[in-house]
Amino acid sequence: MIASVAVVATEAFYFARRRSSMHRKILSLIYLVLITCLPAHAEKPDNIIITPVKLPVSAADNQVYAVAGNNGIKAWGFQHRLFIQKANDEVIEFSPVNSPLAEEGTISDIGIVNEDIWVSQTAPSKDLGILKFDGSKWEKFREPDAVGLLNNEVVDIHVDPDENIWFGHRYHGLSRLVYLVNPTFKSYNKVLHLFENALQSSFMQKTHLWIGTANGIVRLRTELKSNFELNVDTWLYPEFPAREAFSVSDYIDDMVVAGTSRGLALFDGKKWSLRGRAEGIRALPVNFLQRQGDRVWLGSPVGLQLWSIDEPGELINEADGLPGSKITALALDESGNLLVGTEKGPAMIRKK
Repeated sequence: MIASVAVVATEAFYFARRRSSMHRKILSLIYLVLITCLPAHAEKPDNIIITPVKLPVSAADNQVYAVAGNNGIKAWGFQHRLFIQKANDEVIEFSPVNSPLAEEGTISDIGIVNEDIWVSQTAPSKDLGILKFDGSKWEKFREPDAVGLLNNEVVDIHVDPDENIWFGHRYHGLSRLVYLVNPTFKSYNKVLHLFENALQSSFMQKTHLWIGTANGIVRLRTELKSNFELNVDTWLYPEFPAREAFSVSDYIDDMVVAGTSRGLALFDGKKWSLRGRAEGIRALPVNFLQRQGDRVWLGSPVGLQLWSIDEPGELINEADGLPGSKITALALDESGNLLVGTEKGPAMIRKK
């Protein structure tokens, strides 16, 4: 339809050039009317400010692997270095020299609860476990010494709205922090068979825990009265419109969105649908999601896209002020600032 209107408008314009003055005026008016019928092209958001975050990292080591923001604290995770930015903008740097961070490890995720900063690292053939920094000292948790921790390969840290901390393991399942004082963990063996492929991301929606994996998506029901017992509520892989779910998030009206290699999968409570390139998704594959109000930030190897169900938005990349176009991490702090990790360094996006 759009192409047809454009062709008719263009032909009218060139036809008008060969006619009398009156004909040209009439046909030019037709051209203007037809052009105004074209839908407006999606524009990049003009109400945001992109600010690269300057940290003392070399160009060879400036890829960001994880970000988090809460309680006035921002955390930026590089391969084996962690920068903590306090509310007063003081920045503390940790490395294997002055912390338990492993030289051979890569920071996979960060979670912040109160003043505690939880960090996971992964490495080939290494069981690195979980680290916690409470503002003054570090503590390390590894199975079997960490009571209840399922295993030591943690790839995802999720802090739910009630500040329960969930740990997703690379293979087979979940653990949850039970006590903040003298921390112990609870593992969920009943759902291990669902996670034969790597867990990618998770989030809590009311009494359901949604989990994206390399083999589809899972929704688990949490039984609050029985100390967060998890039961399989719906195994959604047969209906899910992609093989993998790189990321998963809530959306308006209790909808759920998931990032895939094919685009953005939407669940309306009854069925899944897919928004892809034909529907305006440019940030492909959708590796990261971060909801902000009635919109969702999509992160991909080619840039960011601020998407809504009514307006897909345009691609934002290095040409627009990001340190790099390849998005490697996303998080939203309590002030509504979007913390962005790229392969060339971190940035922060805020509204004007």
